[in-house]
Amino acid sequence: MPKKKSYSVNWENEQAVSFVVDGITYANLKDIPNLSDRKKLRTMMSETSEPDFDEAEWEQTRKEANKGQDIILWVFGGVSALMLLIALLSAGSSILARSKEKSAPGVVVDVVSRREYVSEQDHVVQDYYFPVVRFTADDGRRRDVQMSEGSSSPEYESGDEVTVRYNPERPLKARIDSFGSTMLTWILPGITGILGLAFGGAVLAVKWLVK
Repeated sequence: MPKKKSYSVNWENEQAVSFVVDGITYANLKDIPNLSDRKKLRTMMSETSEPDFDEAEWEQTRKEANKGQDIILWVFGGVSALMLLIALLSAGSSILARSKEKSAPGVVVDVVSRREYVSEQDHVVQDYYFPVVRFTADDGRRRDVQMSEGSSSPEYESGDEVTVRYNPERPLKARIDSFGSTMLTWILPGITGILGLAFGGAVLAVKWLVK
């Protein structure tokens, strides 16, 4: 049985600098006398070289990546537009509601304490305090109204004089004219507006980075 030949290629800086056949070193392929040996070494060189760059495949991959990116940007853009629309509508509703309000002097006649669960699972409770205000609306009727905004500690005492804001069509929905009650009317427009701007800013930032 004939002995199997050994072959090797010596590389330097990704270039073939010499070829070895059965321990004999050749500087060039053309110096190797046996044609089958030269073919074997050429095959070895082609197997170890880097594959050709497939431009069509790369372009297809790039298009698929851009398509996925565009879908994400459209989703973020849609969320941004929805949040800004909600902010605009809720702000308009708040402005309209405040434009219908009238003011009247009032006095706190009672403070109602109500215990509510903070965490039902852990049985954690918290006491909240709701002032009851007496005021006379523009229809001449005097009303005692428990405010819907409560606090974890009493902010008012019986006898405190306050200013009441109310809608003449719904006087039982009155509120005490204060910074806290005013801020509550702007919570929804504020949160949705900030989220809308954040999503919109993210979309613009990604587009700018891609360019």
